[in-house]
Amino acid sequence: LAMLLFAWVSLALISPRADVGSAAALPTSFLSDAAFSRAQAAHRNIGRLRGFAPAAFTRSPPEVAFSDDISLVSDLGVDLARGREAYLSLFEAVAALNTSPLLDVAGLRAGELQCDYSIGPDAVSVRWSAPLTPASTGISAALPAAALSGVSTYTLAADGRLCRHELSNLRL
Repeated sequence: LAMLLFAWVSLALISPRADVGSAAALPTSFLSDAAFSRAQAAHRNIGRLRGFAPAAFTRSPPEVAFSDDISLVSDLGVDLARGREAYLSLFEAVAALNTSPLLDVAGLRAGELQCDYSIGPDAVSVRWSAPLTPASTGISAALPAAALSGVSTYTLAADGRLCRHELSNLRL
């Protein structure tokens, strides 16, 4: 009985099984080193964008995701910021204004953005909407709640960082 069990186990271990030989075939071509590196960087930077975008009106973006020459372009085609330092400063100013106690007297606060992402090989499109809540006191306290919405299209540079941010379809 022991010999029969040994023979059965040995045969089971060395005989080919259907699921072993049916592994998927490797692709016939692979990405070049440059394309693979860009894809990795793009993946990381799109992940950073997805982490930042909902809080775009309340905190600064991650600077490593953006190229040195990033530009922010309005829906009218006007450059609002050119260069990473100017781009980051603009978002820092928006966050500072949105969280400022001065808004309690005269303004609206922008809440967390609801985002819908569409990712392509060379660009990321983000359809977003931010609730605007009237401040608790002051002129805007009597206004009904509203929302600011739009589309941000980010173009990917050759190194996988975000190099252009274009605003479109802005609505209140």
